[in-house]
Amino acid sequence: MAKTHPPDTSLTQQAYERIRDAIVYGPIDLGEPLSENALARALGMSKAPIRAAMHELRVKGLVQVIPNSGTYVFSPTREEIEGLCDFRALLEVQALRSAMARDATALVAGLGDVVARMHQADAATRDAGRRLDSAFHQLFITHCGNQDLAEAYATIGHRVEALRHRFMDTTIFRQKAFAEHVEMLELLRAGKVTRAVAVLEEHIARTRQFQAAVTWSIGRSRRRDYRFRSHEDVFA
Repeated sequence: MAKTHPPDTSLTQQAYERIRDAIVYGPIDLGEPLSENALARALGMSKAPIRAAMHELRVKGLVQVIPNSGTYVFSPTREEIEGLCDFRALLEVQALRSAMARDATALVAGLGDVVARMHQADAATRDAGRRLDSAFHQLFITHCGNQDLAEAYATIGHRVEALRHRFMDTTIFRQKAFAEHVEMLELLRAGKVTRAVAVLEEHIARTRQFQAAVTWSIGRSRRRDYRFRSHEDVFA
């Protein structure tokens, strides 16, 4: 009997990162059907690393397998978005409090650097602005000193970022989000942690309200719209 060999881990990681980024930052849509064969052709790989990468994407909650239908990019329901935002708020609030108690100087310095780079981001660098928004919130987790909390956040981080990327496509939201980041930074610089937490909670609550009102399940209900999707273009 011929031996089967596990997929090359470097190829698996490469496939995982490229598919993950295409989901989180576009152009792959939430709810879009995915084909292992099409992805393998587009990425110039065999199906083995693609299959391994898809397994990891399922673990991270970015891909869903629907019995008797196929594999799709996650497309959260209203209830799932509300639960995700509530869990995010619990983790980020605790992380922020812990990070300030553990090393306020390091956290504030990191946040100050991110806000300075946000200042420089304009319409021409919108994608950079979205990533900086993610970096701002990730600093709470990085500096909290709680490995269990960090691991819990990692289970939702990419889904939060995928929704943020699409939500931040409006100028009004970007301006409001930036103003709140600046406000949180100034409050933390002044040691006003409780007030900064209140701004953070309002920040996430508005995201929860907006995202929960949007129907993301595009692909699952309109699979035929993706029959001629060129994954070669997606990963060019």
